[in-house]
Amino acid sequence: MSNGLKTKTVTIEKGRDKGKKFLITEMPAMQADEWAHQLIEQASLSGVNLKDVDVLSMNTEGMKGMVEIGVGIFTVLGRVPFQTSREMKFDLLNRCVQLVPSSGNPRACEWDQEILDFPNFTKLAFNVIELHIGFLAKDET
Repeated sequence: MSNGLKTKTVTIEKGRDKGKKFLITEMPAMQADEWAHQLIEQASLSGVNLKDVDVLSMNTEGMKGMVEIGVGIFTVLGRVPFQTSREMKFDLLNRCVQLVPSSGNPRACEWDQEILDFPNFTKLAFNVIELHIGFLAKDET
C-alpha cells in the first residue's frame, strides 16, 4: 500500500499482451468522489435513466455485489456519448494504472503503443473499479 491507498497487480494472461503487468493504485478519496460525481453528471446530461442503476439497493457484500456495482458503472459509461465515455475511462486508467516493466519500476503506460489487444483496456478499467468499490460495506453507500 502506498500512502494508505490500496494497490493490486494485474497480469494479462492471454493474447498479444500476455505477461504484461500493471500496478493499479486506488485514487485518493477526494479524486474518487470527484470522478464518481462527474460520471453521474455526464449520465444526467446525456439523459441516462439512472433508475436502471440503483446502487442503493445493491448487495455490496461479497464478489456478487461488487460485480453488480461494476456492471452498473460500465452500464452508465456505455450510455453516455462515446467521447465522454472514452475520456472518463482513460482518465480513470491514467490516474490509477501503471505498467510494471521487467525492471520492476512502475511507470505511466503509453496506451496506444503498449496495449495491443483492445479488450485489455476494459479489463484494466474493471480492475480499477473493483479496487475502489471493494471498500463498500452493506449500508455504507
